[in-house]
Parts: sequence; C-alpha cells; structure tokens
Amino acid sequence: MNYTPDISLGKEKLALGESNFYQSLGYPLRLGYTSLIVCLEGTSVVSVNFKNYLLKTNDILVLAEDNITVVQRVSADFRAFYCLVDRSLAAEVAFDLPNQLFLFLHQSPLCRPHGPEVALLHGWITQIKHIKNTCTTHQHIMLRNSLQNFFLKIAEGVSLTEINLEHQYSRKELLCWKFWDLISQHSTEQRNVAFYANKLSITPYYLSQITKDFLNDSPKDLIDRQVILEIKVLLRTTELSIKQIADRLYFEDTSYLARYFKRQTGITLTAFRN
Repeated sequence: MNYTPDISLGKEKLALGESNFYQSLGYPLRLGYTSLIVCLEGTSVVSVNFKNYLLKTNDILVLAEDNITVVQRVSADFRAFYCLVDRSLAAEVAFDLPNQLFLFLHQSPLCRPHGPEVALLHGWITQIKHIKNTCTTHQHIMLRNSLQNFFLKIAEGVSLTEINLEHQYSRKELLCWKFWDLISQHSTEQRNVAFYANKLSITPYYLSQITKDFLNDSPKDLIDRQVILEIKVLLRTTELSIKQIADRLYFEDTSYLARYFKRQTGITLTAFRN
C-alpha cells in the first residue's frame, strides 16, 4: 500500500490507507468528519487539542474534524492505518450509537485494545479494506455496519458514566481552537495574520503568543501550512491547471503561486504533481 504524506478524504465518503506521517510532521492533519488512526508498528507522539498522546503498536486514535491534530514525532519504523469518514456516512454510523460515546471519545481519543481485542482490530481492518476494495452492490451498507460495530465495541469496553462533564477550556485554548477553525474556513483566500487576529478581536502579537504556547509555531507558519496542504490536494486529486489553482486560492498570478510553493516546500508545482 502506498504511503501518503498528506492524508485526504477528497470526494470519497470513506478513504483508507497507510502513512508514516513523516512528511506531515508539525502539520495539522486534514481529517474527515470522523477519522481513525491505528498504529501498526513503531511509535508516534500526536498532539490532539494541545494534549500529547504516545501511540504504540495497536493503539487507536479516534478524531473529529474540528480536532487540532498535529503529529509531533514518529519513530523510524512507524506505520499507521487511517480511515477517514465524511459527514454524511458518519451521521448514518452515529445514528444507532450511544450519544455519550462521542463526548467520551472527545475527552479520551486514545483507545488501547488488549488481549484478544488486538486480533479483532486487525480483523476489522482487513474486513473494511476488503469491503472498500471489492464490494460494490451493498458497499455503503456494509461500510456503515462495519464502522458501527467498531464504535459499539469501543462503547462496550468503556464506562460512559465516568465522562467528565465539568471539563473547562482556558480562554487561550478556545482562541486557539477558533483560530484553527478560521484557518480552515478562510485560508484559501486570506493569508494575512491581521485578518485572523481581527476576527478573534485580539492583536496579532497576542495571537502569536497563543499559537507559540499551544502549537509551537507562528500564526503565519500555520496559515502557510494549511495553504500548502490545499495546493497539494488540488495538484494531486484534480486536473485543474496551475492558473485555475492560482485563481481558486486567490493568488494574483501563476508566477506568485509557483514562487510561494517553491519557497514553502523546496520543490516546484510540476515536480510535485508528477
């Protein structure tokens, strides 16, 4: 299976693959509405909403689209399976699941199977890949049922009554969340830090302090990284011309887009696409 440096759902309802995330280090991941990451071998440190989690073999991360998820470190042998689910399919999957499960997973996204659960996990991965790659007539229903079984198995093994309903986030955490949400919404047309600071009713300097505290990076670098991810997705998953990409992302011309991409990545647009 091919590794992908930037996981992406594209236009699919469900995307499966493997990645070592090496080229995504320090980049907020592009997630589906619901996403699963399973460590197949090696170790990784992943930050989810400013909290670091150590992923070891067979560990599972359950992530939502609005999670700020950054791969901080990976071992040389790290390899992970990912499953990205779009909003419509995720809504069908969630329909029969206990509501408290989602709050539990928001607070505790790391799941660690034990004993016979490990074999069940790998069997599930084999099954869902088989459904995605070979089944056609009833694929949608089979994928929905497979994902429901996965989440119900998690619900079966946790105490949903222990959910911390009193968890409070600091103002800085909330601002950081809002900043990342704004980047997701506006980075295709706005690359100026002042725009985001104004939206948050804070100064660019204060925004810089917050992002350095929680994300170890400047606001400008975070904006640029998201823009680069958008460009890469358009280059790899569409037939749009360079001019069309420049127009879509509000670059004044193709030369500026080319210089911007080369400065950020070290390679040309054509080299990346090919």
